[in-house]
Amino acid sequence: MSLRAGSGRFPSISFLIRESQLVLHHNRPLSESSQHQLSDFTHRSSLPPQLLVSAFARLHARLWCSCIHVVMSSDKNVFVDLTSSPGSSPRSAVRGAPATVSTIELAGPSLDLAGVRASLGALQQSVDQVEALRELRSDHANLRREFLATRRRAEDLDRQLADAANAASPYVLFCQRKYDLVRHQLESTQTQLAECLDALQERLDNSHELEACRLRNRDLKIRYDEAVSEFQDRISTLEAQLAAASSFGVIVPPDTARRIADLESQLTQSQVDLQVARHRQSALASELRESTTSLKAAQAEVTRLEAVIKHKNGRLRTLNDNYERRLRVADTTIATHTAELGRLQDRVSTLDRDLQKASQRAQAAISQRDSG
Repeated sequence: MSLRAGSGRFPSISFLIRESQLVLHHNRPLSESSQHQLSDFTHRSSLPPQLLVSAFARLHARLWCSCIHVVMSSDKNVFVDLTSSPGSSPRSAVRGAPATVSTIELAGPSLDLAGVRASLGALQQSVDQVEALRELRSDHANLRREFLATRRRAEDLDRQLADAANAASPYVLFCQRKYDLVRHQLESTQTQLAECLDALQERLDNSHELEACRLRNRDLKIRYDEAVSEFQDRISTLEAQLAAASSFGVIVPPDTARRIADLESQLTQSQVDLQVARHRQSALASELRESTTSLKAAQAEVTRLEAVIKHKNGRLRTLNDNYERRLRVADTTIATHTAELGRLQDRVSTLDRDLQKASQRAQAAISQRDSG
């Protein structure tokens, strides 16, 4: 309750103080009862606001009547009805006709103006202290409400941060499992690719060997054809010589038949070698065809594995990008909530210090009021 605000029954304290100071300024003495009431009110100024108001109401009644008496007595043409009833207002006692009113001039005892001024100053100081105490209590209530709101906001942020961490954990675990699975598949695919590359390299080495065998076979075939042609020429020559010798009755040397038998045996051996070479050539051709087919299959498998690896790498990069993006978003969210939580904690600390300072000021004001 503010002591500066007036009530419906009497003016405000500030107004009465100004009235009293006006009376003192014109050197108008107060009545003895008013002096006692003012002194008593000054001594009670350290009481609570309700007692101050009650005491000042009694002081006001005396002081108001004294002010009216003093003001009316300063004008010779205005009179005061001192026989009016207690319930009537002193202002209604003022009349213009001097026939029915007393003309007794009021005279009050001497008054210590310095003491009254000191009492009024103490009263004004008490009013200011009570007003400051009311403002401090209002500030204390506002700071407490703001402190509670900030603490609730910090608790909400803590819950949101915990919920965000709990919500992000399953997704992070899922991404980690998917990443491990894809990585395992990639490693197995890379192992299969290495095996296929080794087989392909072996097939390529075999193809080189087959090519060398083919070249040797061609050389052997050429040499065989040359040897067969030479033997056939020699056989033809020998047969011609034998026919000529037989027709002329020439005795054939005994080593001619042996030589012919040797040549025939060499021809048979050459035919056998040719047949073996042809079989070997067929086997090499079959193996070459199989190697070519295997090479094509290996190349197709390598192409497929490369496509699979490319797809797995793309999938792995996508998962890594999504995982890193989610982690960045989670880190950003956590950093934002952490920063806001820090700011709120700083704000709570500031409000707590302000609240302590306000409490200290309120306690100091109460102590000063009690000691006054």
